[in-house]
Amino acid sequence: MLVAGLITQLFLILAGLRKRNLQLSYSFFIYLVASFVSSFTISYLIQDTASSRLFYVVKEFTLDAVKTAVLIEFNQRVFRYYPQVKRSNYWFFTLAIFGLCLYLWLIPAEKGSWWGTVPLDVHAKIMQANCFLFFVFTGSILFYRLHLDDRHKLLLIGFLFSQFPLALGFAAAVAFGEPARALVSRLNSSFFVIALLIWAKVYLKNDSVDHTRLATDSGMGRPTSSRAPQ
Repeated sequence: MLVAGLITQLFLILAGLRKRNLQLSYSFFIYLVASFVSSFTISYLIQDTASSRLFYVVKEFTLDAVKTAVLIEFNQRVFRYYPQVKRSNYWFFTLAIFGLCLYLWLIPAEKGSWWGTVPLDVHAKIMQANCFLFFVFTGSILFYRLHLDDRHKLLLIGFLFSQFPLALGFAAAVAFGEPARALVSRLNSSFFVIALLIWAKVYLKNDSVDHTRLATDSGMGRPTSSRAPQ
C-alpha cells in the first residue's frame, strides 16, 4: 500500500507540473510534494527509531499546516465571486481555531507510556478542525447552490474522503495505543490511496474552468452575469 501511494503521488506531482494543473491550487501541489518527500524519507532513508518518531511528528504537523493553507486558498479561489459566503467562511475559520484551542484545553491528552499519545492526540484534533472546515465549505456550496467546476469538486471530495477517516484513525491510535497503530496505519493508507486516485482525475480532467466574469448580487451571494443583454 505504501509503494502504491508513493507511485501515485509521484505521478500526481509530475502531472501537477503542467501549468493549468499548477494554477488550479498552488498549496495543493505543495501538499502533494511535502507528503511524498516526507513519506519517502521516513520509510526508506531514516533508520534510527528516535529520529523516525521525531520526523514523523514534524511531518504530520507540517502537513496539517499545508492543509490549512489549502483551505485558505480554496476559499479565496472558489468563493471569490461570492464575497458574502467567503466572509462567512472566514468566520468559521475563527470559530474552528477557537474551538480547537478550547478542545485542547478542556480535553488534554492522557499521559501514557506510548510515545505517540500526546503529539498524535493534538494532531488528530487539528485534523478534526480541518475536517469541520471542509464540511463547512461543502455545506456552503450545497446551501447556496454555487457553481463549482468539476476539478474543484473532485479536489474537495478527495479531502473529504481522506481527512475524516484519517482523523478518526489517529484518534483511535491515541485511544488504543501502540498495538492499534499498525492496523490504523494500513487503514489510513488505504483511504489516502483512494483519495489520490480521486485527485488523479483532477489533474487528468480536460474540461476548463469557467472564466466568465461574474458579479454577486446583494442577496445570498449568487452569481449573475456581468455582461449586458444584447
